[in-house]
Amino acid sequence: MKIAILSSLAMDTGCWLRAQYLGKSLEKAGNEIVYIKPMKKTMHFMLDLFLSFFKNFKLLFVKADIAIGIKPYPNATIPLLIKKLFGSKVVIDIDDLDYGYRKGLISLISKFIQKPFPKFFDVVTYHNNNLRKFIVNDLYVSNEKLYKLDQGVDFDLFDFEKYRPKKYSKKKILVYAGHLNIASNLDDILEAFKIVLKKRDDIKLIVTGGGPMENYFKKIAKKLKLNDKVSFTGFIPQTQKIVEYISRADICLVYYKDNLPNRYRCSMKLREYLAMKKIVVCNKVGDLKEFKRFTYQSNNSVEDFAKKILEVLNNKTDERAEIGRNFVLKKYSWDIIGRKFSKKLQGNL
Repeated sequence: MKIAILSSLAMDTGCWLRAQYLGKSLEKAGNEIVYIKPMKKTMHFMLDLFLSFFKNFKLLFVKADIAIGIKPYPNATIPLLIKKLFGSKVVIDIDDLDYGYRKGLISLISKFIQKPFPKFFDVVTYHNNNLRKFIVNDLYVSNEKLYKLDQGVDFDLFDFEKYRPKKYSKKKILVYAGHLNIASNLDDILEAFKIVLKKRDDIKLIVTGGGPMENYFKKIAKKLKLNDKVSFTGFIPQTQKIVEYISRADICLVYYKDNLPNRYRCSMKLREYLAMKKIVVCNKVGDLKEFKRFTYQSNNSVEDFAKKILEVLNNKTDERAEIGRNFVLKKYSWDIIGRKFSKKLQGNL
């Protein structure tokens, strides 16, 4: 099959990463993949969605048996549904409840422009059981159109055997990797890190990744007087470089505020940390709870999160990182996810 894939959001987002990982896995399963490349960077006031609306009409000039969009914004859904009129089967992937991160008019607009379209697609994919309920009850998509497309890991990239870095200093390295946008909870991680520093001075936090709120988080770090203890890498276009930073970590961090949209998320970075056999400290919101056996979990307050980091720094660890890697290898490899999804597309469309 020839499959076209487009991302609603820009190249510096997890949306585009998911599109690429999905495409690579479907290609390994024997399909021909064409990408409709998005805007290079996220813009303020969601301007990139408007500009990419016209850019995504390139899809209409691509011959494809199936066309897949990531996130149901009109810049993806409208070109996809027009493509359907010309005979292609169409799929839309809904990977979070992103309008919930915003407030007021912008939140209402974000919800309004996504809501009308999914029910017209041949297949609607999701990765979180809470999302399934939302898609059925709020977007009026019938159950027979739904398919669970898990959040996966590319084990060709996230292979700890390829990265065995030398220890550059005696400091303990903590790593937070992510897109620094409105969905990032780095502000709470910085607060927790400040608490940890009162007990342990031999630590450094590396924040890998950029995004529209990078300067905002830098200002928080400065306000907390963390300048010499926190490093921001900025946007890293090569995933291999991100993997190198993760490989240097003594501890990797994930923290979700206990709010509605975070209960609809699945953490890509948590799975990738575990693939690298890393010690992970996280809290218990959303799908993070499903990884209790493989991570060091705190309650949901910043103070409890800091306390758990300190416990791990004081060597209260066991073999769960290795067990976690085996778990994600068996359940969340993109190779496995792609083969299963390819069979679904061949058999049901």
